Amino acid sequence: MIAPTVALGTVTGFAASLVVGGGGLLRHAVVGLLGMLVGQGLVRLTGWRVRTGYARLDDMAMAVIGAILVVLLARFIA
Repeated sequence: MIAPTVALGTVTGFAASLVVGGGGLLRHAVVGLLGMLVGQGLVRLTGWRVRTGYARLDDMAMAVIGAILVVLLARFIA
């Protein structure tokens, strides 16, 4: 079940790069996967969720938000 997770992470990383910039397939995948972890961490810590009525879309939106935070944090550190 790793292939669907990597595919979703790549799509999520691509969506985040549209907002904050960046590029490269490997970078999209890494940022997307980290974003998925950060997004789920936000849900667990704060209880805040994006509610669209579709569970997969909710998860993807939180992953995009997490990926954006990952990119911004990486830029802040660098």
